[in-house]
Amino acid sequence: MSFMEKFKVILDPRLTMANFWDITTNVYGDAVVAYLEEPLEYRCMPKDFITYRDNLVLVNKMGHVLKGLGVKRGDRVVIPMGNRVELLTLCFACFKIGAIAVPLNYMLKGTEIKYIAENCGARVLITDSDVFVPNIKEKEAIPSIETWVMAGSRESCLPGFVSLDEALDNASDELEPAIMHKDETVAVFYTSGTTGYPKGAMLTGKNLLTTQRITAAILPVGPGDEGVSALPSAHLMGFAVSLLSFMIGASGYFMRYFQPKRILETIQERKSSIFVGVPAMYSILLHSDPEKYDLSSIKIWASGADAMPLEHIKKFMSFGGVFFEAYGQVETSPITSIKVSTKYFTFKQGCVGIPVFPVRVQIWDENLNRVPVSEPGELVVRGPNVLKGYWNDSERNEDAFRGGWFHTGDMARREKTGLLYFMDRKKDVVKAGGYSVFSREVEEEIRSHPKVDDVAIVGLPHPTKVEVVAAVCTLDPGEELSNEELMAWCREHIAQYKAPRYIDIRSEMPYGMTLKVLKRVLREELTEKTDVEEL
Repeated sequence: MSFMEKFKVILDPRLTMANFWDITTNVYGDAVVAYLEEPLEYRCMPKDFITYRDNLVLVNKMGHVLKGLGVKRGDRVVIPMGNRVELLTLCFACFKIGAIAVPLNYMLKGTEIKYIAENCGARVLITDSDVFVPNIKEKEAIPSIETWVMAGSRESCLPGFVSLDEALDNASDELEPAIMHKDETVAVFYTSGTTGYPKGAMLTGKNLLTTQRITAAILPVGPGDEGVSALPSAHLMGFAVSLLSFMIGASGYFMRYFQPKRILETIQERKSSIFVGVPAMYSILLHSDPEKYDLSSIKIWASGADAMPLEHIKKFMSFGGVFFEAYGQVETSPITSIKVSTKYFTFKQGCVGIPVFPVRVQIWDENLNRVPVSEPGELVVRGPNVLKGYWNDSERNEDAFRGGWFHTGDMARREKTGLLYFMDRKKDVVKAGGYSVFSREVEEEIRSHPKVDDVAIVGLPHPTKVEVVAAVCTLDPGEELSNEELMAWCREHIAQYKAPRYIDIRSEMPYGMTLKVLKRVLREELTEKTDVEEL
């Protein structure tokens, strides 16, 4: 199949999230869209690979199942599920009938799922035993849910649940897609709120398709290429990567869990051409002896969700291929800007590239005025990638769209070249004795220590200095380093006002679903156990 076939999908003006699989199947047909480590657990399709045509059948069948359960246009369907390929298929089944998919992090506890289900007003919940048994435990924990559906085999279905496996048996494999308006909400992705309550980002079909179309057009991959990823599908980055792969006619090797050696073995054995991971995954891969594997088949290494150290970019490009990075957040669906590094050219640390057309960005001060070139301020965004708003949260919507632009909460600067540089999350800037300390700058300095693996900088509240800088670090395997030794190194290499006043070297960090350090957790832990007045 020709590389150019992907443009039949990318440029099709009829494409919506509702008819996505009808249009892609018409172009790619019996090409394989996903290879699975284990066969699907559904008797209607017990295969360890899925073609575009297969997935269209599954989407249609699942759409009929949802309709049979009383799901109507605009209804929300909550999907807390392990990292299964059918989570994606269920989302597309929702889109096809005009319902709203609400995929959830499989690590959420019952109380968090309860809050989200009640907040979005869902009446149907689809889960699996891997999530329900340890996290939700009993249906009575979420009384607002009227219909409970269990994914997986009928043998694993618990009492009182509708078995998705059994329901698919008699469902029709033909279904007309809903006529969808481009600004109609198709999914709600819940993100962590600074107040502790998750906020539901309402994304439209236009949001999800706009930046993916541009990215699909510029990447030198298409039909015949195969990617490897273990990103969680319930997270928008994982969802968007899958959407992009589906759009360009590539196939993906779907891994439910991130296992570094298995990733490297798979790339070598299958001659994979694309790998997508978050920076923490790349760091773990570097500790898994990647030099022992033949990774030369990779055309594109790709990353997002957090800052990628420049030395890691160069290391992976030494195996072959280019390094693609996307910057954004859930609210920008999830891409605002992109950059591509090659063995001939790399960007400075902190650069997040240029905005994806037609996205517009500006840098504002606290009074909603644009700041001069190269000066730091808050990055604000406007464009078809920006969320419709937060579900049932007028206060957050008013704050997020002050001045008519979406406020990202990211501190950034823009150079004369047009290149954007991410500096820090606004909430992570440490106010230390009258100075603004950008945590990312200090993290990059400490990460350059030859024994340090990962580091997180947080501000601890102080009675006279407002905050003091604290560092939590992990070391490379087999290395030893004391708090005092690292403190001395910091005093030598980092300006006094930015240098940590407290260091905690530990064996592991608290990570979220995309392996991003949970600074909120660290801040709470250190505030509770540290006598800051002595710092």
